[in-house]
Amino acid sequence: MKHKRILALTLLFLLICSCNVFASKRPEPNAIFMGEVEEVKRNENDNTLSIKVKGYLKGLTVKDQELIAVVDNETLIIPNECPKEGEEIDIKKVDPKVFKVEKGDVVLFVLSEAMTKSNPPQASAKAIQVTYKK
Repeated sequence: MKHKRILALTLLFLLICSCNVFASKRPEPNAIFMGEVEEVKRNENDNTLSIKVKGYLKGLTVKDQELIAVVDNETLIIPNECPKEGEEIDIKKVDPKVFKVEKGDVVLFVLSEAMTKSNPPQASAKAIQVTYKK
C-alpha cells in the first residue's frame, strides 16, 4: 500500500512539473516560400503588391500550397547572382509602383511569422527574389 502511494505521488509530481515542458512551443523560424506566380494585383491605396503564388512552403515542414504574399516598400530584393569577389552585396527595397513581376515568374519569399488562416493564406514578405520567365 505504501509503495502504491509513493508511486502515485511521484507520477503526480512528474505530471505537474513537466506540463511547462510539453506546453512550450518552439518559435517558428521565418518561413520560406518558393513557387510560380499565378496572379499579381497592385493596390495603389496602400502602395502594395499582392502576389498569388503556387508552390512550396518550407518552415518546420514542407507543404505544397497556394499563398498570397503582400509585398510593400519594406520588402528587400534578394539579388539573383552572388557578388564578385570584393564587391558589396546590392540589396535594395522594393518600390511596389515600379517593381516588375508577372504570371509565370518563379519567386522566392522570406515570409514574416504572421500568416492568416484564410484560403489561400496571406503573409507579408520580408524579402523577395524573382527569376523572370524567358
